[in-house]
Amino acid sequence: MGIRNYALRLFTPLLAVILFALIPTTSHSESATRVFQVAVIDDVPSTQAATRILSAAYGKLGIHMETTITPSRRALLLADQGLVDGDLFRVEAVAQQYPNLVQVPYPLLQGQLIAVVAPQHDNQLPDIDDRPLEVAVRRGVIIAETTAQNLGMKLVLTDSYRQMRILLERGRVDLLLVSDIEGLSPLYLSAWGHLGRVPDPVAQFTLYHYLHH
Repeated sequence: MGIRNYALRLFTPLLAVILFALIPTTSHSESATRVFQVAVIDDVPSTQAATRILSAAYGKLGIHMETTITPSRRALLLADQGLVDGDLFRVEAVAQQYPNLVQVPYPLLQGQLIAVVAPQHDNQLPDIDDRPLEVAVRRGVIIAETTAQNLGMKLVLTDSYRQMRILLERGRVDLLLVSDIEGLSPLYLSAWGHLGRVPDPVAQFTLYHYLHH
């Protein structure tokens, strides 16, 4: 059984109960149609899995979940400002950083952050003494941004995983920080096969669904 179908069968009943306790009686949409609008990040492989899980959970409550696809940082701001009803998934730290968002206290997906390097570095971080390592991360992916900053690296923000890969291939950055969420990641695409990967994850994290308060 695939991870998506397994997650649907295992998580949906309990998640529906938790959502029922947290969501308001009406959303900002028409209450008669019971539509719930959720912001999602485009170009992220795990988005589809999380969307299926949450759509099924909301469906058990008689609510139709619709998605607004937008860049990562904007998705978070839309949810925080109440322009949509929630954000599909974020790391736990969001609960402290955005007081207008309420965390659904049930782990939605598990992930890890992988360091990706150019082939000549033999699956190890580059050894550079005279400057901080320059790392490309996906803009708005908070776990990647925070991890890079905590490690003293120089951030290079990008708008897509494709842009990240091209920067590394052209020698414009020293490494990438890429998410692998339940085995869903751009790392498994053929275009990434020639790149190196540091074996041990840089960080591990849990993703939660968030609702506008």
